[in-house]
Amino acid sequence: MIIRTSIATALAAILLSGAAFADSATTTTTQTTKSKTTEQSQKLADRCTALEAQFDQAITTHGSATKAAAAKSLRTKGGNLCNSNKQSTGIKNLQQALKDLGVKPSA
Repeated sequence: MIIRTSIATALAAILLSGAAFADSATTTTTQTTKSKTTEQSQKLADRCTALEAQFDQAITTHGSATKAAAAKSLRTKGGNLCNSNKQSTGIKNLQQALKDLGVKPSA
């Protein structure tokens, strides 16, 4: 009887430890994925900020460009998109705004 109880206890311990390990591995994978997503979002946000600063500096010297009004509109739209967590689209707008001024986007 003692042997049966010992075997049942050992078997239960083995089964439970496997489930605990699987749960631990899932948590680690989820945290890594979230970390990469956050890191990528931060890079995009930094790029938005750099392009906005470049535009703000460029508009002072290129304000008389043919497409300056359109560029200002795109800059505003791009900045709003970046602030709304739509950085990819915002970056495209900011890059186009700089091109409209005749400036090559550096970021």
